[in-house]
Amino acid sequence: MPSQWACYRFTAKLRAHADLLETCIASVVKELKRRNPLLGWDVAIDASDMPAYANGQRFKSKNGPEREKYSDPDATWGHRSAISTRKGGGFYGYRLHMAVCSKTDLPLAWTVETASKNEGPTVAPLLDKLKAHGINPETCAMDKGYDTSTVHNACMDREVLPVVALRKTPAVKRGEHKPPTCEHGEWTFAGADQKRGATKWRCPTGKCKPASVWIKAGRLHPLIPRETLRSKGLYRRRASVERAFGRLKNEWSLTPLRVRRIERVRLHANLTILAQLACTLHRDQRQIVADAA
Repeated sequence: MPSQWACYRFTAKLRAHADLLETCIASVVKELKRRNPLLGWDVAIDASDMPAYANGQRFKSKNGPEREKYSDPDATWGHRSAISTRKGGGFYGYRLHMAVCSKTDLPLAWTVETASKNEGPTVAPLLDKLKAHGINPETCAMDKGYDTSTVHNACMDREVLPVVALRKTPAVKRGEHKPPTCEHGEWTFAGADQKRGATKWRCPTGKCKPASVWIKAGRLHPLIPRETLRSKGLYRRRASVERAFGRLKNEWSLTPLRVRRIERVRLHANLTILAQLACTLHRDQRQIVADAA
């Protein structure tokens, strides 16, 4: 068994040669994709909290002096939602942003940022990392925290169809997200053209002139309309990313953190997820050998 000092030296070398670790992770993901061509066809993106191994309180005690030195100066304050018996509110630490295959619950691309960083700007880098791994998803499911025009455009620019829950913005309250209507009733969805970047809607009776219209795709009118069964089914698969976070935290010891500084936290997340992917690849290889025997 190597000593703890040998492990410290090894992790220091891993941080110094982060590009080699990224190459290793990419090779494992590519091999999983080769064995399962449907891997990453539909993905889900979300972020999860990783409380820091530190105390982020500004003051040392109530009405006491202000803290001058933090044990983890890279961590920041962020907000997390309530889960089970845990109350929602502020936490001090980091966030793990991850893209997960909706069919296998396997993490395919991820990044660790501070808790105060917004979720939206991480979507484009995650999709680019998927493409670098040889994975070109058709759809991407996200919760309403990602419901912005920037995220929608980032997906469309990469030929990925976004499936995002709708936020109640002023435009939504005015009903601008609803399908066209006429005296014959609400128009029905009649298809989408991804190259054209628009959806087609048709009069329910066909008596209107013109009987159909094209509406430019956007946040309010995505290429997969929220009213369709396909959109509802894809959004239900977003639960895959929640299951992936739960397994990483409870079964693979992603949390609680016992390291400080963001480069060490990123290394911890990379090694944890790499171990899960490597075990999955090993099980697939054993299954192939067993089937051949």
